[in-house]
Amino acid sequence: MTTLMLLPDGMRRWSKANGVSLDDGYAAMADKLIEVIAWAKEEGVTTLYITASSAANHSRPEAAVTTFMEAFTDLVRRCHPDIAFDFSGSLDLVSDEYLTELEALRDKSNKESGFTFHYILGMSLTHEVIGIFNKLNGRIPALTEDILAAHAYVPTQVDYLIRTGGATRMSSFFPLTSPYAELYFSPVLFPDMTRADLSAALEDLRARDRRFGGYPA
Repeated sequence: MTTLMLLPDGMRRWSKANGVSLDDGYAAMADKLIEVIAWAKEEGVTTLYITASSAANHSRPEAAVTTFMEAFTDLVRRCHPDIAFDFSGSLDLVSDEYLTELEALRDKSNKESGFTFHYILGMSLTHEVIGIFNKLNGRIPALTEDILAAHAYVPTQVDYLIRTGGATRMSSFFPLTSPYAELYFSPVLFPDMTRADLSAALEDLRARDRRFGGYPA
């Protein structure tokens, strides 16, 4: 079982390089994610987390927010019969229109597929920690790791994290409860990602000596 988080970055630059609108760039992203889901299944990935947006992304002009939210929602409209779908994040930043539809798609998705596709919307470590504190403050005697994990945006440990687009920073996309996730940064703009690119990333990640803070065996 492998849990993978993917940061699909580079749509704006891809759109500019290809002389198309940003709407077309995000449509290309959605088409590519359909392919990536199939590739991930072939690679033995059982849970694929997608960082659909950061909290800062939701402060963009309304038209820009609509562009990425419509693209990510349309993708789930297309693939939910074949996967188990879920989502989490700073959901107070997401409009009720999209939340309502995503909830319906989650409920209709294929829970028996053996593969989970999970969006994190409005991802931000500070929003996440503040949200957990405000939700639990005064309701529990003490915060434990189990309680923290139960309320985190990413409910399971992430094995591998791949960011496309050439940036070598996390930009507030790091999963709170996965301190030993292995990171891979790809120069490829996400809509240009190939099966070979994903295989190369996973080959690199799987070859690493994961010690989880301990001494070598």
